[in-house]
Amino acid sequence: MSTPAPPTLQKPKHIKYWLRCLRTCLPSDYTSTDLNRLTLGFFCIAALDLLGCLHTETTEEDRAGWINWIYKNQLPIGGFRGSPATDLGKGADGSEWDPPIVPASFFALAALVSLGDNLERVKKRELLELLPKVQREDGSFGEWLGGDGQIIGGSDMRFVYCAVAIRWILRGREGKGVVEGVKDINVEGVVRFIRSAESYEHGISDKAFGEAHAGLTYCAIGALALLGRLHPTSDGLSTHANILRWLTSRQVPSQAQDELRDEEYESQITNGTEQEITAGAAITYGADGRPLWAGFNGRCNKKTDTCYSFWVCGSLDMMKKLHLVDFSGNRRFLLEKTQHFIGGFAKLPVPGTPPDILHSFMGLASLALMREEGLNRLDPTLCISMQAKERLMSMDWWRDAAV
Repeated sequence: MSTPAPPTLQKPKHIKYWLRCLRTCLPSDYTSTDLNRLTLGFFCIAALDLLGCLHTETTEEDRAGWINWIYKNQLPIGGFRGSPATDLGKGADGSEWDPPIVPASFFALAALVSLGDNLERVKKRELLELLPKVQREDGSFGEWLGGDGQIIGGSDMRFVYCAVAIRWILRGREGKGVVEGVKDINVEGVVRFIRSAESYEHGISDKAFGEAHAGLTYCAIGALALLGRLHPTSDGLSTHANILRWLTSRQVPSQAQDELRDEEYESQITNGTEQEITAGAAITYGADGRPLWAGFNGRCNKKTDTCYSFWVCGSLDMMKKLHLVDFSGNRRFLLEKTQHFIGGFAKLPVPGTPPDILHSFMGLASLALMREEGLNRLDPTLCISMQAKERLMSMDWWRDAAV
């Protein structure tokens, strides 16, 4: 059969979507994310930066206001809270009801860099001093520090990545630091923890003997890249060939069952045989014999999902192997299956699914990695535009730390 004309990125609609998310009240579905407002703000700012309109569709006054809002969430003891909702005005010591949060601190730094701030107001020493305090003996990191000094939060790769990214941003490429006498994290402990979480499939899990997951794999590879331990001789992962095989296996043809809601899919599994489901899951091929739509899943035997188009492609890009994926299949999946008519991207290729902030950013980020026309290039390690990263690396204090 003939291959249909290539789809297009509806850039004006995406710009309107992100400006609406940034400037107006979000839908009620976001109520449960109130404690993560800094994270949502980062996605909005970074998305506009990728679209190349952060400095044209917003005013200098807008950007200064957002920068000041981020700094209002910086605690006197260093680090950032995740949302002004925890600022209860009952203490300035970062007590247990209002502690600095590791992921929020990373998103604050990344948003500030994207906005063009020079980070001069960041309490660098205090934030760097927090990192070894939230690192566990096994090399993993928690989310925050309790009032009694107890490390709180899970120990998976998300916090490892955020902690290592903060270190890279504030200490520079070589990790020598912008301040003297600040204890560094246990780098070898981080590498050991990541190696321990490599599954039998050679993806990365949240812990030893866990199930491999593309998002956690991205965090692990990103942490190793920022530590300078990703190259094959660094003893960071078993072999690159094994993990590359697992990552490239995450790209799968989009089938009819992918467009079913979860309850509909479960009903088919309950009421039909595996053969009947497979027979009804037709795959459409182009003239070149390749599937027209080929997105990514995050684990074996899971449905395709917009965010994994970034988690997998970002991992491969850091390993200099992005060329191993089917660009056309991924692009068609994003632009024809999950791109929403009001702008943004939906999580799944299910009709009627609205766009959301996380998946809308991940869709743009994946396209940016593939050099989509009209988008700025993306740095896969920090998940910000290349222009933003270059601004950071050109700052005097950062260059002094990196030499």
